[in-house]
Amino acid sequence: MNDILELRYRRLLRAYPKEYRAEHGEELIGTLMEAARPGARRPSLRETLHLFAGGFTVRVRGTRPYGVPPWADGLHLGVLIVAVVTFALFPVLPHVNYPAWTALGIVLMVALVRGWMRVAAPLAAVAAVMASWPMIPGLGSPVFTMGPMYGDLAPVAPYWVVAAASAVLAVRRVWVGRASGKARWWGATMPTRSPRWLLVPLAGWALQLMQVPMWEPVWVVGRAGIEVVALLLVLAATLAVRDGRWALAAAVYLLPGLVYLAENLRTTGARGFLYWSVLTALVVASLVAARRVHAKA
Repeated sequence: MNDILELRYRRLLRAYPKEYRAEHGEELIGTLMEAARPGARRPSLRETLHLFAGGFTVRVRGTRPYGVPPWADGLHLGVLIVAVVTFALFPVLPHVNYPAWTALGIVLMVALVRGWMRVAAPLAAVAAVMASWPMIPGLGSPVFTMGPMYGDLAPVAPYWVVAAASAVLAVRRVWVGRASGKARWWGATMPTRSPRWLLVPLAGWALQLMQVPMWEPVWVVGRAGIEVVALLLVLAATLAVRDGRWALAAAVYLLPGLVYLAENLRTTGARGFLYWSVLTALVVASLVAARRVHAKA
């Protein structure tokens, strides 16, 4: 029976990273087996939840890059999410609309993933200006049409969020470099993110290629569910590791949506208000939690 219980404990320990299990796994197993009830064949619900929470905390802590302040890391993560989601929803296929714009978006997203903020910043600025061209006084007619041009704030808000955040992160390294006497203008200014982030626009374009109606209710509800779950995980991560970077990333992601809500306030129905209220409440809760844990530190 003890062998069965130990096997089940080991399965639960898979919630922890492999390196952590190799270093502390046997110690944890020994402690759990010693504290187990006589004759027990299954871990208790409390033990199961505790192990899952511990594994989640260790994994979240492992994602924090060394030497980067939480605000910069959170801003970088938030702007990357805004970029990949924006270009994933942009109508590219099946008719290969705006090839130059799509190429710019791909290079921009790769630069963000690689941490090349001095490449991402000018590309994001070009995208923001081109998308906002009809709204900027004195520019006149564009010489060529690279991509879509909008006359409303909501469609261009994501591009300006990406441009502003990228500019801040691009010059951050210069300030740090001047303080240390190692200022330079080339290379990565932020740690590399997982290339899996690029699967987000690829998935969006694949759905477009298959002509899947992404604005059907089932897809809209599905996206809302994913956002709620993700923001709950942000709140859990903030409370678990006492760090505000994920709360900041969530706030950056929500900002373009709030611009959309403000611009369409009169036409937003009860379901729309409920959706935005839930997202806003979760982000605010994460920001409040981040501030409280920072004050206690």
